[in-house]
Order: sequence, then structure tokens, then C-alpha cells
Amino acid sequence: MKPATFPSPRGLIQNSPVQNAVYLLISMCLMFSWPVQAQQSHRHDAVPDMDETGRRLDSYEVRHDLGEQTLAALRSKLALYRGMTDREIGMNMAGMGPNYEWYVSDPGLSGKTGVLVLTHGVGENSDGRLRKAMMPLAARWPTAIGFGMAMMSSAHLQSAVDDLVAHGAEQIILVQTTGFTPYNSLSRQWAYIFGMQAESAYLDVDRVSTGARLLMAEQLGGHPLATGILYDHAKEVSTHPANEVLILVGHGPEDVEDNKANLEIMRVHADRIRDKREFHDVRIVNLQDDALPPVRQSNVRKLRRWVQAAGRKDQQVIIVAIAVASHGLQAHIRQDLRGLNYIFADKGMSEHPDYVRWVETTIDEKLKSL
Repeated sequence: MKPATFPSPRGLIQNSPVQNAVYLLISMCLMFSWPVQAQQSHRHDAVPDMDETGRRLDSYEVRHDLGEQTLAALRSKLALYRGMTDREIGMNMAGMGPNYEWYVSDPGLSGKTGVLVLTHGVGENSDGRLRKAMMPLAARWPTAIGFGMAMMSSAHLQSAVDDLVAHGAEQIILVQTTGFTPYNSLSRQWAYIFGMQAESAYLDVDRVSTGARLLMAEQLGGHPLATGILYDHAKEVSTHPANEVLILVGHGPEDVEDNKANLEIMRVHADRIRDKREFHDVRIVNLQDDALPPVRQSNVRKLRRWVQAAGRKDQQVIIVAIAVASHGLQAHIRQDLRGLNYIFADKGMSEHPDYVRWVETTIDEKLKSL
């Protein structure tokens, strides 16, 4: 049986041509098919050249083949894929974006401590904004960003580590900016790739090989700076907080138990804002975007009920996205709340100056603990 080929499904989202070319492209991590336990080789001649901005990415325009063994392996790891056809799996992966590295620091900067920012990635524009936000960080330490899910490839993370080592890094601080807590599959995949967990969350890709010491920093979790960012974004669109219901909406993990643990940690943001006694009420929910359809649909129904209930009381609803980037999750929220009245504070957290402050703080705290 021949592998199924999935072209880029342009036109499925009504955005600009650039967004259409980015958000629905098949992930670069699917460039080749590997058996379930096969390990792809980190061939140096396979690493894309770095462009003038520091990005190692051949093109966003990529097509991939999914072989039978790869599809079977994905289904064995991800419950969402077990009920999907081969084509549906390919279409689902089409929105993940490419795996790639973006080196942020000036090429002339060197240092014994390097920083590798790990993130899901959303699209060229949002990824560029995250890179820009990391510039103050990149002036202190050699810094690279690894974009992508790393579901079937870790080559971009190996190249990022190699670039940091080439700039003098003897220890590398890994900073996760996606997921916010350890309770999600992507965090587990990164932990596997960097030798901190025995099993992969997706496929058994190569682990990063380096002589540098790899250290995982604390995740955002319930950090007070995050609360401040969410509060500020809400206040930017608020007009009469005493009559407003503020709802914090996150992406969330796919697993039900992970989601419970995630919300336990993240609920502190709603509690802190509620304690200010400015808004009529403050709530938090995760959509669980990658969960099985009934799970996600249940969360959407809850969110819609909250918005509708506030409307019946003539209260205004403010939605704040708990997301690093300014697109991706926000597009899904808009679709889920179509037909309802609310105000959307749709900025990504990385657009706030305190976001890079948090990144610097978590790195400094990790360094102090050594």
C-alpha cells in the first residue's frame, strides 16, 4: 500500500494569504516516514542553512508522506487519532506548522550559558513576534528558539543545541513557553528528547546528543507575572468591570486527568484577579483543543453557557486567551463563540513586556539553584 499524501489544504481558514500559507501547512516534522521504533539521523548536511535572521527553515511550503507504520505508531500514542482515517490524521497535522530553529542572538555573542526556548509555534507572523520579544533575553545569553511539536523529528532541536554550543554554551537552559505546566504531551515529548524522561509522548525520535549540560527551567504555571499579564490584557478592553464577567480560556492538554492537574495550577490566576474585587466574576476553562471530540465539545458547551448566562443578566463578558502567541487558540475561540456577544482580549502573552521578564526570571532562578 502506498503512503497517503496530504497536500496543504489552503483556503480552509479565512485569513490573509500569508496566514493561509502558514497555519494550515503540513508540519515539517512529517518530511519522511520512519518505522515505529526507527531513529532518524541528525545528518549535518540535512540541516537547513541559517538565513540572515538566524532561521533554519527551508520553506513553509512542505508536503509529507505518512506511511502505514508511521500512522500506526501515531494511533498507538494518540487517542485522538485512533478514530480518524489516514486522511483525517494528515489534515489534523496540517495545522501544526513546521519544526524549525530560529537563532535569536547576535552571531558575535558568546557565553557559557545558552538558552533554548521551546514552543509550539503558530505561524510566521506570531513566531516573528515571539522572536522579537526574546531580543532582550538574547542580548544576555546566546539564545535560540525551537518551534514545533517534535512529534516525528527532533533535528531542529539538535541543530539549536549545536548552534548554542558553537557560541560557547557549556550549559543550556531549556524554557518551555507552551503548555504552562508539565501536564501535557508536548512537555513530555520535550522531556524525552532531552533525556529527562524514559518514554516518548509521540514517536521515538532521536534524543539530543551534546556535551553541554541540559537544564529544564520551571514552567509558567501560576507565576504572579502571568497573572499580571492576563489582568492587564483584560483591563485594556474593560469599561465597567463591576458588571463584567472575565473568562480566562486556555488551550489545555488532551488528557482528562492532565487537564484537572493543569487547571489546579492555572486556577490561581483567576483567584488572584477575583481577589481584586473589580470584576463581577472571574472564571477559567481549558478548551482541550487536541482532546477527543466529546471532551472538547463539553468544554465549548460550558464556555458558551457561561457567556449566555451573563448575557441574560445584562453582564458583559470579557474573554482573555491564555496563549503565548496572538493567533491559533484565538481563532478557535472565535469559532466556538460564534453568534454570542463578548469582548475579546486576544493578545498573546508574549506581547506584554512582563513576558520576557518571566523568561529571564525563570532562567535566573534556575542558574541560582545550581
